[in-house]
Amino acid sequence: MDAQALAAEAEVLSAFYSIDTAVNLQLRKDQSTLATETETGSRNETMPILSPSVRAFLAARHEASQIQLCPSRRADCNVDRVWILIPMYPSSFFSARPNKPVVRVPKVPDDLPLNRYFISSSHNTYLLGWQLLGRSSAAAYTHVLLASTPARCIEIDVWWDGRPGRGVPIVTHGWTLSKSVSFVDVCAAIGAAVKYMGDAEDGQDWPVLVSLECHVPLVHQNELVQIMVECWGEMLVQGEMEGMRGETVTPRQLRGRIVLMVEYYPDDVIDGHGQDVVLETKCEGLDGESWVVLESKDDRDTCSTIDVHSALVYPKIADSLANLGFYARIMKPPNAWWHYVFPTPPHPPNVAININEHHFPRLPHTLPALRQHAMYHLRRVYPHGLRVTSSNLDPWVQWRSGTQMACLNWQRWDEAMWLNEAIFGGTGGWVVRPDPDFAPELEGGDGRRGRRFMGRVVGLSALPRPEGDQHDFVGYCHAELFHRDGRRIWQSDPARVRRDEVPVPKARANDMDVVHLAWDQTFEWTFDADALAFLLLKVVRRHAGWRDETVAVFCTHLDQLASGWCLIRLLGMQRKYIGATLLCEFSLAHHA
Repeated sequence: MDAQALAAEAEVLSAFYSIDTAVNLQLRKDQSTLATETETGSRNETMPILSPSVRAFLAARHEASQIQLCPSRRADCNVDRVWILIPMYPSSFFSARPNKPVVRVPKVPDDLPLNRYFISSSHNTYLLGWQLLGRSSAAAYTHVLLASTPARCIEIDVWWDGRPGRGVPIVTHGWTLSKSVSFVDVCAAIGAAVKYMGDAEDGQDWPVLVSLECHVPLVHQNELVQIMVECWGEMLVQGEMEGMRGETVTPRQLRGRIVLMVEYYPDDVIDGHGQDVVLETKCEGLDGESWVVLESKDDRDTCSTIDVHSALVYPKIADSLANLGFYARIMKPPNAWWHYVFPTPPHPPNVAININEHHFPRLPHTLPALRQHAMYHLRRVYPHGLRVTSSNLDPWVQWRSGTQMACLNWQRWDEAMWLNEAIFGGTGGWVVRPDPDFAPELEGGDGRRGRRFMGRVVGLSALPRPEGDQHDFVGYCHAELFHRDGRRIWQSDPARVRRDEVPVPKARANDMDVVHLAWDQTFEWTFDADALAFLLLKVVRRHAGWRDETVAVFCTHLDQLASGWCLIRLLGMQRKYIGATLLCEFSLAHHA
């Protein structure tokens, strides 16, 4: 698919997909390179509208005429979720803290083994809507790869369209009413996006993992290989690279490359009646003890032996395709897999676990084994098929267990995606996987692990009203701490804006009708240090007689939140910055 066709797909995408950055691919004069254009206003650096109560609050503190607003962006990342308040004097302040960001995204090292990272991951990437009825589009891959907070693990479900006159590979959600898209177009979109990232020279060229769920007959799999090689060229890792063993290969060695994740079926055969059976699965316990399980695929709880000599052996994955997945052979594991590693031989190198969330072990008693297992194997966990509306699994639970790839339905803007935005915002889609039980960088000099977090929420400015809304607006601020000991929740008192109140004068002719809310309330939490603690702030509209409605959100990694005053730029429910800000003050200190 050429760039003009991709641009047409992007228009389709915008009608079905909520995106924070509308990426339009256009053909340049040389007809060979692609450029991106950011949607007008998505990164508007003009001064935000402040409510009268917020201005009065600042004036009372003698700061109204002594501050300037600066976007909290580092030079090497795209974080602009907050604005910071900087006094205009003394001048020495600037030399000490020039443009100090409120969200401090650390530089991510790229020289660790792959299993030491969390990777921003997309499930059923091609879908624009629900799993059973969704439309598919190649432009969805463009979106998730070039979004301001990008995905770096994507999924392709490839099938063979064997209808008369067709005979081509397609991408679709099998056994559903979802519409398909050409496999060639999908590969072209991925290749164009990865090439753009490699040419951009902005540090966003982290490796892209492509999980290939192959439902194509063996006889046609060489055609898949040919298409991917032609579309991706040297960007595709085509087997083991010299001097790069799987257990030690790093993102630095794979920058700008596409790493294919190919399925692996341990000793699969098909018997004379066409029934799948599983032979021996040889594993090695984490304590060094050998382990062999014999089981039937029809009944994972029943062990049975199969005479291999009486079965017709049909490998499900062609060697040519398997070779492309050298650094990630994804496997549906046997029972109690988290207690065992899968050595080479008898298994191929670099076995990765690929599992439905429904078959994930229950927590918390399995947490130690799961975290230890993640030191040996990559793990990809995806939503189960009964999530017909494309709702999401809880990535925070997966991260705590060591899962590197917690796959999400990006077409759904929900709490799971807010957390994904928080942990991967301002990065290239890879972050170092910490010890979730302790954050040593937060420990006090006296060894104390206790923390006290205090927040003050002054007011909301310039929240756009829904078009045609003729009702009073009653809203409150909801704060939530995600912590290993459980969630902590605080909620402000509701504030009301009557619909018949005279709106404040609009600053510009094209300003929308907006809502301002004032609270000036505080909250405080004490807890132990936690490397995977997150803060979620929501502006919630209260409706009489039906469910409250979240209208704007902000989520961040707690240990990246700087202390002090800030104007938080809120994301709306269409995943875009909506012009609304929240004036807050935060502090995080050691606590006995």
